[in-house]
Amino acid sequence: MDISVQKTRNLSKKRGFLFWTIALSIVLVVTIIGAIAIGSTYIEPGVVYKVLLNKLSNGTMFEPTWNTMFENIIWEIRLPRVILGAICGAGLALCGVLMQCVTKNPIAEPYILGISSGASCGAVAVIVLGGISTLGISSITGGAFIGSILSGILVFAIGTQMGKTTSTTRLVLSGMAISTIFSALTNLLIYSAKNSNQAKNALFWTIGSLGGAKWDVLLIPFIALVIVVVISFIMSKSLDVLLLGDDSAIVLGINVKFVKSILIILATLLTSTLVAITGAIGFIGLVVPHVCRTIAGSDHKKLIVLSSLVGAIFLILSDLAARGLFPPIEIPIGIITSLVGGPFFLYLISKKNYSFGGKD
Repeated sequence: MDISVQKTRNLSKKRGFLFWTIALSIVLVVTIIGAIAIGSTYIEPGVVYKVLLNKLSNGTMFEPTWNTMFENIIWEIRLPRVILGAICGAGLALCGVLMQCVTKNPIAEPYILGISSGASCGAVAVIVLGGISTLGISSITGGAFIGSILSGILVFAIGTQMGKTTSTTRLVLSGMAISTIFSALTNLLIYSAKNSNQAKNALFWTIGSLGGAKWDVLLIPFIALVIVVVISFIMSKSLDVLLLGDDSAIVLGINVKFVKSILIILATLLTSTLVAITGAIGFIGLVVPHVCRTIAGSDHKKLIVLSSLVGAIFLILSDLAARGLFPPIEIPIGIITSLVGGPFFLYLISKKNYSFGGKD
């Protein structure tokens, strides 16, 4: 009787996960089409759908009856931005899952190692010190990536003890310290800006934006996301065991130091790649994993899939709000994610049946 009940529960869980995966995938597609349609120039969703299919099929699906300007807006401006939003949202949510697992800390998020502060410092340094005029806009991305990687290396070096397991406490505390240092340097650079335009550009970048989305910047973050998703999926059983504690994981045959090191490196590289392009977009890596745990529990294989889908949807909708609330002014997207994510997170943790790991 107990075995049959357990089988029934497992089947029910699988069906529930399949339902949520299909439902969220449909919502993601609808969200993408809607986000492309809505803007300063409204385009009918039917036109968006036909243009996308025509582009993907090399013009064989539909006879073009729409304005050429609409096609350019859809394909060259809005679609790259929406795709970048999906990649960044999924990546940040996934990194949140990994960091919360490694640290066993429910308030851990992708920026806990000071990566966003390092990226901000690098980007602002380029803006304030004149990199834009000498090297082009891409130099901001380069400066941000160097800053984020430097921050990650410093924190990882301090938080890792040779010959022992990676100390999560040292990692968190080191991340806080490094983040504070880089934030202070960023503020110093902004304060020393030669004009208000430099300061405004620097401040806007530190809160995040998808405004720099172009086709030629999508490949690297997409490849980074795919690699991290695949490796995380393969290591999902180890992630489940890590939540039991380091001692239990070692008893069960898990090389804790190796697994934690791989996860931290993956999360650092993916977060650095994303932040270098979009700036620091907060709350996604903190809120989304907790939302998905109410569905997937502590099963990381399910959590990886659901968090990636929800993160993509959330950031696309946040960017739509950032573009559409006060046209033609674009609000930094980090403001939207914080305003929406903060209250929702408070509601989530106020539920009596919620706890980290998805158990009652």
